[in-house]
Amino acid sequence: MAATSAPVYAAAAGTGGMDLLVQGANFEVLQTSRYASGHWAPTHQLFKNQPFYDFTDVVQNNRLRLFIEQPGGTVLTMEEAEQKSDGTWTTPTPMAGLPTIDATTSLPTRNYLAAAVVGTHVHLVYIGSTGQIMHTYERADGTWTYPDQVAPGSAYRHDKFASVSAASVGGLLQIAVVDQAHKTVLHTVRHADGTWASWGNVLSPAGKPRYWGMPIRVAMAGFGSSLQMVVLTNGQVAQYHTIRHADGSWSRWGDVNAQVDFNRAGFIGTVLQEVTAVNVSGNLQLVFASDDDKGSLFHTIRYANGTWSKAGLVQRATNLSSWRPSGVAGSAG
Repeated sequence: MAATSAPVYAAAAGTGGMDLLVQGANFEVLQTSRYASGHWAPTHQLFKNQPFYDFTDVVQNNRLRLFIEQPGGTVLTMEEAEQKSDGTWTTPTPMAGLPTIDATTSLPTRNYLAAAVVGTHVHLVYIGSTGQIMHTYERADGTWTYPDQVAPGSAYRHDKFASVSAASVGGLLQIAVVDQAHKTVLHTVRHADGTWASWGNVLSPAGKPRYWGMPIRVAMAGFGSSLQMVVLTNGQVAQYHTIRHADGSWSRWGDVNAQVDFNRAGFIGTVLQEVTAVNVSGNLQLVFASDDDKGSLFHTIRYANGTWSKAGLVQRATNLSSWRPSGVAGSAG
């Protein structure tokens, strides 16, 4: 195991590793890292006495940045923080230019935020007060654009969205959402001129797996001009993977559990309820969260050659057992 001093956390991901942020049972945000060697850093809490409703993160210019929905009465405030070079974190502050979210008309929950670095800008997408998918990006002066609706002319624009993910692919922002009204996953692209492609139903080109059920979470990561996507459904062993190629075509869904065997790794829950996807040195790294009473986290890798590592229980590698983690967000340096 690597040294446990605070600066290690910032340095580890930059050498082919992954930073992992997880949410504990009391909504606190916790951090660990998986080194290129396969070892995990000890876990620590980011901020004392500051629970957050939801969060996502990116690495930009070697800076690990955290974006937060902070509850306060009837509204949610969008805040941000970043990890400093000594491993400590700045105090979360409101994101300049963004309005609060009315929490009385929305149904906020985890996985309602997603971020990606596209070119020189950080883009953030989230589910707004009335259910639409909203988008903003950071200007050069650190302020954020007033949110616009994603794919506003699409037939799916007012559906019941349960999860959102974002990725930079071929220099463009791509977004996916779980649409529980139609029991599917939708995908769109933001063009270079700021316009949006209409939402596309991923089940049309990728097919519908036999044990599909109700989709609950989507996560994805960009790999040059292609995209890799993972979807969780409410079946006990129903996790699926697909690739969107540079020409816009999709591969057929692959059964993740058949490749990685969560049961052998210690899965005893009824469903895997959260997932984060990260491109680490050209390989897809995934962390899944179970709904069991231990908040078990499972890690696996899909290598560039298409093979998979067997799932591993993260709690066997770092001090997470007492935290009961739930929501997860990962990034690579």
